[in-house]
Amino acid sequence: MTINLGSFPRMLQPGLKSIFGNAYKEHPEYFSKIFDVKSSEKNSETSASVVGFGLARVKNSGAAISMDYAKQGYSNKVTHVTYALGYRITEEEREDNLYKEVIQKLTPMLARSMRTTKEIVAHNVLNNAFAAGVTYGDGKSLLATDHPTESGAQSNKLSVAADLSPTSMQDLFVMIRKAKDARGLPIDLQPKDLIVPVESEFEAKEILKSEKLINTNYNNINLWNSEKLIKGLVVSPYLTDTDAWFMTTDCPDGLVFYKRKGITLDVHNDFETKDTLVSAHERYSCTCNDWRSIFGSEGA
Repeated sequence: MTINLGSFPRMLQPGLKSIFGNAYKEHPEYFSKIFDVKSSEKNSETSASVVGFGLARVKNSGAAISMDYAKQGYSNKVTHVTYALGYRITEEEREDNLYKEVIQKLTPMLARSMRTTKEIVAHNVLNNAFAAGVTYGDGKSLLATDHPTESGAQSNKLSVAADLSPTSMQDLFVMIRKAKDARGLPIDLQPKDLIVPVESEFEAKEILKSEKLINTNYNNINLWNSEKLIKGLVVSPYLTDTDAWFMTTDCPDGLVFYKRKGITLDVHNDFETKDTLVSAHERYSCTCNDWRSIFGSEGA
């Protein structure tokens, strides 16, 4: 498609009172608050988990020490994808458009489209977190009650789906603190950030910032506030499920955004038509290597 004299017909004439739609305030960057951003120099990235040892066993007098095993667990591979967009504008449109600020805004608007695309791609990891057909290494959805391990099924979502509330947050908090490795040994997993859609913003802020417990007649202090049990709050407009919510953890090598190539802007003129061609492209991928990096609920 080409931006030509017919694309902005009113802007070829003087007297427009105002021009709107090209100067909206943009959202801040969200994906980097959720994902660990890493650089990549390959076509794809593969990560493999390690299954360590189990508990020590009693050694009777004169008996041999029990030997245990360690091995590679599941692996996860992600291939980088190139995302690109551009526009072509004729020489006549550049010359005759009386409102040059519109033409000057086209490239910033292109950049905004690229940034928004990146947010949507990254957030789709969370938006598809409960989808059975979207898996990351162990053959299960990102949030599931039956992640297979050497010690049996483990869970990173509430067994009974619940909306965001002090009670459901406490249940998820306990689940995180009782997390285990693949052999069933307890690990010191700590909650990090609460991630909610815009629809849950008020509820989340009331829970985290109130001095007393909310929605009760008791005078108990609010431990979420006083103890700072949650490090941060991310209210994202890119979450599509209006009542799903998540807690990230300090699990290493979990949610990862791989940046293969940063955004590149190309501008050149077509010799024959004198059109100006502007394009932007970048290459990246998003994944989750260890499901222990995020817990959550799809909402009631």
